[in-house]
Amino acid sequence: MTSITQRIRQLIFSAAIAFAGVGGVQTLAGAASVQVTGTAGRASQHTSMNFKVAAREEALGPMPLNEHRRIPRPNARAAGEVLQSLEISGESQAISQEQTLSSAEPSTQSPAALSSFEALADNGTVIPPDTDGAVGPNNLMVAVNSQVVIQDRAGTTLSAVAIGGFWSSLGVPDAFDPHVIYDPYGQRWIFSAASGEDSASAAILVGVSQTADPTGGWNLYRVPVDPSGADWGDYSTLGFNKKWIVVQANLFTVSGDAFVKSVVWAFDKADLYAAGTGKYTVLKPSSGFTQLPATTYDPNLATMYLLESDSGSAAKLRLDTLTGAVGAEVLTTGVAFPIGSAAWQSFSPTLNFAPQLGSASLIDTDDDRLLSCVYRDGSLWASHTVYLPATGTPTRTAAQWWQINTAAGSVGQVQQFGRIDDPTGANFYAYPSLAVNHNNDVMMGYTQFGPGMYPSAGYSTRLASDAVNTMEAGATLKAGEAAYFKDFGTGDNRWGDFSSTVVDPVDDTAMWTIQEYAGRNNMWGLWWGEVNADGSTPTATPTSGTTPAPIATPTATPIATSTPAPTPVPTPTPSPLQMSAPAILPNAHTTVLYYASLGISGGRPPYRVAMIAGRLPPGLMVDHPAGAITGVAITQGTWHPTIRVIDAAGNRVHKKFSLTVWHVTAAYCKRTLLCRISAGAATFGMAYPNDND
Repeated sequence: MTSITQRIRQLIFSAAIAFAGVGGVQTLAGAASVQVTGTAGRASQHTSMNFKVAAREEALGPMPLNEHRRIPRPNARAAGEVLQSLEISGESQAISQEQTLSSAEPSTQSPAALSSFEALADNGTVIPPDTDGAVGPNNLMVAVNSQVVIQDRAGTTLSAVAIGGFWSSLGVPDAFDPHVIYDPYGQRWIFSAASGEDSASAAILVGVSQTADPTGGWNLYRVPVDPSGADWGDYSTLGFNKKWIVVQANLFTVSGDAFVKSVVWAFDKADLYAAGTGKYTVLKPSSGFTQLPATTYDPNLATMYLLESDSGSAAKLRLDTLTGAVGAEVLTTGVAFPIGSAAWQSFSPTLNFAPQLGSASLIDTDDDRLLSCVYRDGSLWASHTVYLPATGTPTRTAAQWWQINTAAGSVGQVQQFGRIDDPTGANFYAYPSLAVNHNNDVMMGYTQFGPGMYPSAGYSTRLASDAVNTMEAGATLKAGEAAYFKDFGTGDNRWGDFSSTVVDPVDDTAMWTIQEYAGRNNMWGLWWGEVNADGSTPTATPTSGTTPAPIATPTATPIATSTPAPTPVPTPTPSPLQMSAPAILPNAHTTVLYYASLGISGGRPPYRVAMIAGRLPPGLMVDHPAGAITGVAITQGTWHPTIRVIDAAGNRVHKKFSLTVWHVTAAYCKRTLLCRISAGAATFGMAYPNDND
């Protein structure tokens, strides 16, 4: 797109917002802000790792346990809890208790995806996946509760490790709530997770890549959540700006799981990038819950913004700021309380809530905490799941989004407020995340549920020149393939807990989303989609030095609209990975050429094949490209090798085989012409023990 076209679009956007602003601007909620200073610290442990090396060692090592690990459901604050006192100012703060902000349905369809492919398949070990991913100039990175996968931008898996393997050098027993971000200014990948659920050894984990290549070296850091061991950290969140990498977590008691407080760690970004000691400041506000630090697309902004859902009945968020020099940070809570124009409810009436086709089993949609927060050109953009109607018993979920001003004198002013919602209840929208490009176009990805569909991945877009508070009609990224139920015996049919949508650092125009959908056989799946909001095809060539270019964003007045349901478009999913060769392989004969296929199929090629236990008969070997056992056996006996296969998505299977080798004579070899002959006679070897388990 030319700079002239971009400027025209910005002028249209400015005019639209100026026109909308004539109708009045919502006043802000007034409240006394609270300043909190922190305590300096250093990581208790600092190591480094190489992703490729870790992946190679894992592939050759023992088979990880298929442990059916259930990540704890996000603990919630008490219903109705007020995060910070405030007084509503002005006379225009009457909040609609119902979703009455709808207008004509959008006439424009969100554009089709430029590219769309599988991100990761369920390996059957963990629920939920906690879907997260990021996009760099040359790679995609998927980080979930089971695995960490590096792909090229066409979806080919380059390297993969179990999430525990990624952090194993820190000596932690587990990892969950993963988040990954690509910093286009520092050209680094930032990765965070929590460890030690319900444990006195709970920790916050932070990693940064040593270069723009995520398959190379990483600096890893471990920080205890509570040195006393009384509390553990749940639902950690991640953001960054020019000075800090910020992680927040909600602390609960190890004994009793009672909510204690929210804690914010502000890591010195320069120190982590330089493989330093892991300097940070820990800040403990007197109030707050799941304050989401912003992903900051401005290389010069010194302020870190944090947003949280404060009160659905008051249609209110809370805005905090982190300011000051590195090492002398000040967290100011309650800087502003942005007010939307329609209320919502924060919780579902039942544990499992969203309907699906083909099953009476409902799906857990969590609560209304914020799932994405992006700073761009003077505005904060945010999204979350909300429950409607705002009074009575909720009957549906909607994907709600905000644009909030941060300019001096207008901090907290709501510029736009809208929902992806179906008032009929035929479609539920949940786990939304959004991205904003340098044109101020927006893409929001989400899961779509409903009694007439299997759980599907979808998205909606808006151009900066579209009517304020509206999204274009949604599109299906990946249609669900079957009903889904997987609770590992708990009764909680988990989904989420989040998703990721990001801007492409190559051109700062295209946007990517990674979303969850229901595969076959009660398996979740993750799907990537790349979209240009204006429907154009990008022409930029990837280069590691490309960074976004900020463009100013004007102010808007909220007028919400609803968006019709996406139309499912089926996309095939790979069949499960398997080895179909029989457990008792065909007999081999000494000195006779041997070939036995392992029958590897399904999953996502290419495959990595390794023997992880037992031995093969001397003279035979695993032919990795062919997926077979080949060679010329030299010793009679019976062997019992265990073979493991890992596909490009990190899925794995293993199988124990029995292979018997028979001794043959030179006469047999001469008759069949199949043996290895030396000086006119068959070559034989010394016998090994028969039992090689």
